This record gives sequence, C-alpha cells and structure tokens, in this order.
Amino acid sequence: MKLSFLIPFRDPDGTRTAGHQWLLRRWQHFWPEAEFCIASDDGVDPFNKSLAINNAAKLATGDIYAILDADTWVEPKWVQEAQDRIEHGIPWVVPCIKNMRLKRDFSEQLMKLDPTGPLPPIQGRFAETQGPVVGFLHIMPRAAFEAVGGYDERIRGWGGEDTSFTWAMDIINGRHRKLHGVAMCLWHERPRDASKFRIWPGQDREHMEEKKAVVRAYNRALIAKDKRAAMLEALAR
Repeated sequence: MKLSFLIPFRDPDGTRTAGHQWLLRRWQHFWPEAEFCIASDDGVDPFNKSLAINNAAKLATGDIYAILDADTWVEPKWVQEAQDRIEHGIPWVVPCIKNMRLKRDFSEQLMKLDPTGPLPPIQGRFAETQGPVVGFLHIMPRAAFEAVGGYDERIRGWGGEDTSFTWAMDIINGRHRKLHGVAMCLWHERPRDASKFRIWPGQDREHMEEKKAVVRAYNRALIAKDKRAAMLEALAR
C-alpha cells in the first residue's frame, strides 16, 4: 500500500525552514518509495494547520496517510509498525507516546550532520520540554481521513486541531492504537501570549474563543448517547 506523508508548513518567522528541509531529506532517505505532500494554508495569520493538512491531502495519491509535523522525526521502525498494523485492520495509529522538543544548540548540532546518517543518542538533557503526544504524527487509511472530512479548518491558530481530529477519528473510524515511539522535534521559535499560552504568530484571545466554540461541539459528541451521530453533526461544516 502506498504511503503519503502530509506535511503542513508555513514559516512566518524564518526559524522553521532549515530544520524542515533537513528533516525532509532524512524522511525521504528512509522512505524512498513514499510520497511527500507539503502544503501551506491561505497565508492569513494565525496559521491554519488544518487547512494546510487538507491542502496536502488534495495532492496525495496514497492508500495510507501519515500526517507529519514539519519539525518532527520519528524512528522508522515505529512508522513501519504503524503501517503494518493498519494493513492488518487496525483503524488508525499514533506511533509515539512521548515528545521531546529539543534545545536550540542541540538542534543546530544535529543539522550539521548528514541527514541520511545515524543520530547520536537523544537524551532528556537535550530537550527544552518533554511530554505526552497528541499530534506530531498520525497514520491512517486514506478512507478514514476522508470519512471525517479531514481536519477541521474552523480551528485556526495553535492548539485544538489535533485533539479534535483524534476525537472524530476514534468515534467515526474506531479507536486508535498508540505505539511507543518518541517524537523528536527540532527547535524553532514557539511564541506565547501574555498569559503564557502557546500561540501562533498573529493569534490572540479572540481566536482562542472562536476555537473553543467549535471544540465544544466535539466535546458534546463525546458524552452523547449516539456518539457517532453527534460527531457527524459536529463535523458538518
């Protein structure tokens, strides 16, 4: 089955392109038969990751989609295991259980290495932050992605889009399986607002409130008696 990577990408502050290009060469080296579909949104701030993913999907011809953040590397064995599980009937897979957002100096050291070669051990002291996984890399059949209408483009700015997509996918297609990979994320600027909430450049509290209104509909579906019907209603847009 053909694998298509969907990579949403826009570089509003100039800190993302070098890492994205280094990682893209690495991904292409380890997955030479895969298709890499890279797309942006409409160019309006703040960035609309959902729109960029859906734009990438319009370019894709594969049977399996891997929705990949442009700053992220995951060891190939976890991607292969996810693909194998899907080919054996698992609805969809989140290959990682942990993320490590790397420090700037260590990211710069990595990018001096040959992107096709081995990496040094990635230890916790090299990370700015570590935490659980919501997004970073999702792998699913193309039909499952299409069954939920892709990502919800009403969610603009950082946060909420991956969680809402996960809820929709689990209810409409069946619960995902999570593997034990680590999402390694190269450094780039990660701005925050005055309240220390993570944002995209151009995102403000008004965008947060618009997003919350959409996410509430997803939340209602999670507790509805007929979850599938309620989720389909939440997805109607």
